[in-house]
Amino acid sequence: MAGHALLSPSAAHRWLNCTAAPRLEENIADSGSTFAEEGTLAHAYCAKHLKGFLGLPTADEDAEIKQLFDKYHTGEMDEYTDTYKTIVLEKYNAARTKTPDAQLLVEVKLDFSEWMPEAFGTADAVIIADGTMEIIDFKYGKGVKVSAIKNPQMQIYALGAYSQFSFEYNIQRVRMTIVQPRIDNLSEYELSTVDLLAWATYQLMPKAKEAFEGKGHQMPGEWCQFCKVKATCKALADLTFAAVEQHPDPKTISPEEMASRVLPMLDTIKTWIKGVDEYTLEQALNGQKYQGFKLVAGRSVRKITDQEAVMGALSKAEFAEDAYMKPRELKTITDLEKLIGKKRFAEICGEWIDKPQGKPTLVPESDKRPELDTDDFSKVDLSE
Repeated sequence: MAGHALLSPSAAHRWLNCTAAPRLEENIADSGSTFAEEGTLAHAYCAKHLKGFLGLPTADEDAEIKQLFDKYHTGEMDEYTDTYKTIVLEKYNAARTKTPDAQLLVEVKLDFSEWMPEAFGTADAVIIADGTMEIIDFKYGKGVKVSAIKNPQMQIYALGAYSQFSFEYNIQRVRMTIVQPRIDNLSEYELSTVDLLAWATYQLMPKAKEAFEGKGHQMPGEWCQFCKVKATCKALADLTFAAVEQHPDPKTISPEEMASRVLPMLDTIKTWIKGVDEYTLEQALNGQKYQGFKLVAGRSVRKITDQEAVMGALSKAEFAEDAYMKPRELKTITDLEKLIGKKRFAEICGEWIDKPQGKPTLVPESDKRPELDTDDFSKVDLSE
């Protein structure tokens, strides 16, 4: 198994609702992000902790850690990945009290092709035992709280593990656990293998077949958040506009209409707007022209590059310390200019003031700011 499966378990919530999504997204490369790289490092530590306990080689994890350590490692990451290790080992020891030959498997390669065409994936940890098998997934993100309850990604992992190990163990139930330590989230969900297989047969398989064969239907909703084509999806755009169209009063929206039509759609509308904003900016930076719009430099915030030097310069210029210092910190540039005067401040401290180039912004051509040359932004970071 190599590469990425078209029907990714991690995207199952999306393609189970919008079966057109996998084929619409398949030729769009992952742009990657600092959050994804940070998560990769944290997962490497999690696997290394558990493999170290089991006496297994950790060459792959060591290589990832070496590559990403300087950029993303923190003491906080050590603490949270150690929390994950403690939770997994507690569960493993509990399983061994009931099934002495219970197994803890780390970074388990699983095959889901019995239910989803050409599908495969890797589970963070699986505890195999008689009675109840457990799937454990580590989430390092802190922006969205992830629940294990009826989580399709976790249920797909459970199917793969059940298929692989049910011949060795008498597995009657499956427990799915998500460990998200940065927001103190430990979410668990349990169901029988009978119910799991029924879900696979009557819900998962028909949707997976439809999505894989390219016969899916676009169905926008809150699951669009991480879709690669959300900015250009016609169905999502139509749904967004429909939220405020066809009202009895063509001039205003009543509180009743706001509650019934607009507010329930707010997150989806935000997803579409954010997607369009990011997509069109990226395309414009790559040379795409949008009639009536141009690229300009956005607002930039000045920064003091050497606070000690500025404090020393102001002291040497005989300004009283309590005039230019907050309690235990230097005042802002704006406050210092109000105190000293812009010209005088620039004369004294100008060499330590940096004003970086503002993030590019796509605006109407009527905007007074000068248009940017897209060649200047070949390496611009749009993630901030």
